[in-house]
Amino acid sequence: MTDDTILTSQALLPADVTEWLRIHGWTRTASLGDIAQRWQNDTTGVMVPMLAQSPDFTLRWSEMLNQLANSYETDRAGVLLAVAKSGSDIAEFRASGHIDDSIPLGDASTLIDSVRRSMQASANSALQPRSYYGHSLPDAARDHARTVRMGQTRRGSYVIPVISRLPILQPDDADDAVLFEDVTYQPFARSAMLKLAQGLTALRELTHGSTVPSGSRITEAVGAGVSSELCEAVANTLEAESITALDVAFTWAERLPASSAPASVNLDSEALPLLRRVGSVLKGEPVIGRQTVIGYVKRLDRGEDDAVGRITLRTLDSDRARNITIDLNDADYHIAGEANTDRRMVAATGILHREPGRALRFTEVDDFHLLAGLPGLFS
Repeated sequence: MTDDTILTSQALLPADVTEWLRIHGWTRTASLGDIAQRWQNDTTGVMVPMLAQSPDFTLRWSEMLNQLANSYETDRAGVLLAVAKSGSDIAEFRASGHIDDSIPLGDASTLIDSVRRSMQASANSALQPRSYYGHSLPDAARDHARTVRMGQTRRGSYVIPVISRLPILQPDDADDAVLFEDVTYQPFARSAMLKLAQGLTALRELTHGSTVPSGSRITEAVGAGVSSELCEAVANTLEAESITALDVAFTWAERLPASSAPASVNLDSEALPLLRRVGSVLKGEPVIGRQTVIGYVKRLDRGEDDAVGRITLRTLDSDRARNITIDLNDADYHIAGEANTDRRMVAATGILHREPGRALRFTEVDDFHLLAGLPGLFS
């Protein structure tokens, strides 16, 4: 992206800049409708153009970059990079081994394809944990793999930075956009990156120990994001002739803190036999894995003779507000009624069904509770 880029869906937006300024202690002091905003810190003021369709937008954007570059004693590219990182989760895939300033073209191709497949597998796990996906790939997972961006590699080893932009959620409608700072309720791009970090961490625990993992340990790891596809992606990389180790480091966006998320994970080629074995076990398993969803109780429905009550839970699914139907026993239905009355958030753990053309539904619910410490939805 050049300094004076015409804004596209992949470029920085004015809202990205204003969020970055806010995070770094700047205060909005004035605004001119939807055309421009003025922001101020202790020593400097800057005008941020907000309307890309304005005839002088490119000029004002360039002036803003110059002012910010002078304020932070960097160049315009440095400002753009800082703003992009602030609103993005970044996973750096570092391949090391028999690599100097170059890598065999075939190995590079394998690495890049494995990174793409890892991102796709993690997006699958964020939607619904499964041991093996085969050809039943959700559109949201395909879209996520197309949306993430590949940065430039660096000298010494072969590094692929994968940049995943987080949306700026504006809760104009409480039904459609609710976001908390902890990890219980996240945009899909963050959920997918978390599944990548957690899945790779769980995969290392399974394959880099002194004992062969049991079948139960392997299937339990599905909920953390491990799948046959993730195993294959990592194994393919480590089988490349010039690659003996894969390190993945995570940098989490300032815009949405992730203090408890994994920071890095290392996998090496000595674990290849176990990686292939775990992948084979998962490929032969049925669709498994439990899932937790967060939302608020939108509707309660229970007849006088019904043994169970049915609720409709309003939640975010791939950054879209969706309704999920859940059948609850008497005790959990009472909790749902309390949540509806007090407008409290709840968490439900069970099996999520996504049948084409039908509403989402939850079965085998083994945990249903009010979320403590979170504000009411409309407070």
